[in-house]
Amino acid sequence: MPDNQNDGKIGYSSSSNFAPSDILYMLKDLPDAYCIFKVMTDPFGTVKDMLFLFANEKYSQLVGKPSAELVGNTYLKTVMNRDEDWIKYSYQAAILRQSSTIRTYSTQHDKWLEYCAVPVYQKGFCAFIIHDITIAKKSEDNRELASNTSKLVIDCATALSSAEFGKGIRKVLKLLGQAIKADRVGIVEVKDKKVVDVREWLNDAHASNLPSRKDFERMNITEMWDRQLKGKNTIVINDTSLIQQYEEEVYNELLAGSVSRYIITTLRDNDEIIGYLVADNYENTLPINVAEVMESVAIFISYDMRNRALTKEMMYLGSHDALTGLGNRNSLNQALLVLSGMSSVVGVCYIDINGLKAINANEGHDAGDEKIKETSAIVASVFKRKNCYRIGGDEFIAIIPEIAEEKFEELVKKLRSKLEKVSAATGYIWLEDSREINKAVKKADERMYEDKAAYYKDKEHERRGKHELQNEE
Repeated sequence: MPDNQNDGKIGYSSSSNFAPSDILYMLKDLPDAYCIFKVMTDPFGTVKDMLFLFANEKYSQLVGKPSAELVGNTYLKTVMNRDEDWIKYSYQAAILRQSSTIRTYSTQHDKWLEYCAVPVYQKGFCAFIIHDITIAKKSEDNRELASNTSKLVIDCATALSSAEFGKGIRKVLKLLGQAIKADRVGIVEVKDKKVVDVREWLNDAHASNLPSRKDFERMNITEMWDRQLKGKNTIVINDTSLIQQYEEEVYNELLAGSVSRYIITTLRDNDEIIGYLVADNYENTLPINVAEVMESVAIFISYDMRNRALTKEMMYLGSHDALTGLGNRNSLNQALLVLSGMSSVVGVCYIDINGLKAINANEGHDAGDEKIKETSAIVASVFKRKNCYRIGGDEFIAIIPEIAEEKFEELVKKLRSKLEKVSAATGYIWLEDSREINKAVKKADERMYEDKAAYYKDKEHERRGKHELQNEE
């Protein structure tokens, strides 16, 4: 049976004949833009232009020219906003018979396009296939963005947990600053809306003109940040010149010429803002979600700051008296241990409140507590709080190292004068060698009890005198 008589069935004979127009018709409905060229060379074989032999409808739409206007004309003559690299790729495909694939972003079409230049027919001929990969590229970019973002967050969390608070913070700020190519990344710690600490990493090449901690405090810059945040956790200022109209003073004095872009994320202890994580002049074209990184890292830093504050509080409570804020016996023992291991002059003063039991019994323990706090305040005002300890219900001791004997006795005299209104017994001693500190403490204690005994003896004489006077009457 002849090949053209197949009763409606597809013929597979190799002798089937197709005209060139038939093949071009098959290419017309390809899903991608498609065109075929014959390259035009100079006598030296250099491609100077390309002659359109075919262009399907999708390619015509892409370049904004009807197919009839393209076919028979050259590439350089008819295509505006063309890619000059096509001449190079046509040489590789038509002359060298090598395929090439190129990805590029078309600003004209706002699309990512993939160009494939392939050899066809025979030497001197090539085809270009243009595929819209915008969706695929965005998906790929999103995967890269998510991967880079997650990796940076994990790296920062690891750095923070691998060292004590101060060292961990320095590692995180450096890691974050280098990753987002910032001029500075810092933590501004606040308490009661006042700046209490600033920790920062600086890019030395661009750090000279950045605002300092003094600038933050002078201009109340954290108040500006709060206004910009409006209760949110993060705010991105991509162009600081835009805030000039409503933050003119801050912009003109601190930001103009030094900070063009910044991002702020709050550090929180529950609902309380305890600080800010800030990055200045970072790059915003990196395949990293900077806002997501900052928010995630801020959570880790906030947690560490809360732990540090809790640890400091526990350490404080372990070494200080809760009622007076003076050092407790544990703290005293540490001080005595240090002094006993060195040779230094030191003054020791023991203080014991007179009549505290009677006050508790007659006026109540609240009154007794007020007397203790009043006495501790007097002792601390004379000898400095860091040198004072409460070691019993009504007992205090002051250990003053590196003090001249004359100066020490002058302070004791001042203390006794101030204690007259609360009534307390004192005993003191000054010694040249702190290695004998434990003996000195014992001696000061003995002298304090001598002073207390004299006080109660005088009280007894006073009581008896009143009793005899009443009997005479």
